[in-house]
Amino acid sequence: MAKEKVVGTCRLCLTPQVELQNSHIVPEFLYTRIYDVRGRFQVFTDPGDRPGLEQKGFREPLLCKECEVKFSLWEKYVKELLFDRAPAGIDCGDRMEYPGVDYAKFKLFQMSLIWRMGATSLERFSNVNMGGAHLECLRDMLDRSDPGEPYEYGCWLGAISSRIHELGQVMMAPIRVRKKVLDHTCYQALLGGVFWNFFVSSHMEKFPYPGLFISKQDVLGIWKEGMKASQAVDHRAEQIKRRNAAHLRSP
Repeated sequence: MAKEKVVGTCRLCLTPQVELQNSHIVPEFLYTRIYDVRGRFQVFTDPGDRPGLEQKGFREPLLCKECEVKFSLWEKYVKELLFDRAPAGIDCGDRMEYPGVDYAKFKLFQMSLIWRMGATSLERFSNVNMGGAHLECLRDMLDRSDPGEPYEYGCWLGAISSRIHELGQVMMAPIRVRKKVLDHTCYQALLGGVFWNFFVSSHMEKFPYPGLFISKQDVLGIWKEGMKASQAVDHRAEQIKRRNAAHLRSP
């Protein structure tokens, strides 16, 4: 049976009375690898919670067809870059650096992720409550395909290589970090085995470590064990490991 069409206002371009697509909040490629044989996956709302099972990815009528295509182009680029081609990086000690990454495409993809998490009405993403001003600013930048400066709604990526397998088996829905990171609001999610740390703040131009974010020189850094800022990520990984193990042992 064909699904009934949903007509409304596109949340991105604000065009009224258009057919809305059943839009992914988190792109499918970020959790296809964690589906079990029944098409289910584990998701935490918080590392202290018992994980729940979800069926297929999170969707909601959100975007018109044209805006859906816009987002899909950025998604395709990041999927191919990080998950299909697995580019060779340069080991810089506390991080891996990947040169030649398209700044605009990658940054806009990151921004689209946190915007969708803030714009959706789905309960799983209720922790993302950035306020109307930030939500509108992100919407406008995405609508204009403007990635802004690296620090504007910047996102730093952290990967714990020794735990990549176990972390790749679960999704952690975004949580607001309880204590501000360097005086800035940060939302953290575990997607595709990588920690995504989204900064939502109106004074990021004063952020003391701009090198955390992808640069306009098309260099992407993925931070690893040993970096001071990733200690929180490592702690979060340990929490998830313990909770996930307990869940798997339970009947």
